[in-house]
Amino acid sequence: MKPVTCWLSGGLCLSSLAALSVLLIADVSHHLSLSPLHRQAGAVAFILIGASFVLLQFSSRRPLRETFKELLLGLAFLLWGSEQFIPPGPWVTAMDAAVVLIFVVDLSSSILQRLSRNDAVSNHE
Repeated sequence: MKPVTCWLSGGLCLSSLAALSVLLIADVSHHLSLSPLHRQAGAVAFILIGASFVLLQFSSRRPLRETFKELLLGLAFLLWGSEQFIPPGPWVTAMDAAVVLIFVVDLSSSILQRLSRNDAVSNHE
């Protein structure tokens, strides 16, 4: 089963890069003015890369804590892209709040881990 998830993850990753290409081409052709194609291509790129990252976690042999953290990160990208296709309302607000929560907690955790490692390194010098 792991090879299947790896292939699917890779395919979704390449598809997200294709969506990114569409986004960039649309931006250049519209002289960097916001267009519906920009919004849709960006949303699709977020959804595809998020799905790719989530699938990749199913073939991971990393510790559960790291896998869970990365699953949440992939989910944040899925939510971020998906909310672009839903009309404004309570669901979109909740999805947006979840995305912000995941990103802020994820980066805060990384920053705090790095700071604690730097303290440990500087105390030993």
